[in-house]
Amino acid sequence: MIRNIIFDMGNVLLAYTPDKYIATLTEDAEAAEALLRELFRSSEWLELDAGSITEESAVKSVSLRIPQYAGLVRKAMDNWHSDLTPIEGMSELVEKLKSKNYNIYLLSNTSMKFFSYMDKVEMFRHFDGFIISAKEKLVKPDRKIFECICSRFGLNAGECLFIDDLQANIDSAQSAGLNAHLFQGAEELTQFLKNSNIL
Repeated sequence: MIRNIIFDMGNVLLAYTPDKYIATLTEDAEAAEALLRELFRSSEWLELDAGSITEESAVKSVSLRIPQYAGLVRKAMDNWHSDLTPIEGMSELVEKLKSKNYNIYLLSNTSMKFFSYMDKVEMFRHFDGFIISAKEKLVKPDRKIFECICSRFGLNAGECLFIDDLQANIDSAQSAGLNAHLFQGAEELTQFLKNSNIL
């Protein structure tokens, strides 16, 4: 029996679209491509998620590669979280699950900046706990992060349903004993939950 629902954040609960965000910062196509490549798709971004580098160090490192856009790098880093908006239908679905007394958790690969904006995300008031990769120094798909959430909150893996948009993370969760479902939109997820007698 499923008692705990564990959600990924980016592109499951909140839309993460750096290309659209960058378009709000600059109309220069070359600058936009440089920011996307050298910041959002960089090794530094992965290190931020892993908690192994500070934002200041990341900005400095990226700016050395694209000094002509250093000002944009700083601005993009400071404000990228402002573009995180709820995926259509997910706030309502989380609320519905909570009303049925499921424990709701977040398990996300994201930087420490999460703790500066989490209170602004309305649906997070329904959550019972948060596991953030940068804080734990563990990054999906490492199965240890799934073992971490079960240990931290006293969860039985077999009573957990993990929802993520990346197959590698689904596979890892299943290897750790959790039930898992690949996210394909709120409508499809709702139907899956109904078919599984969770909703």
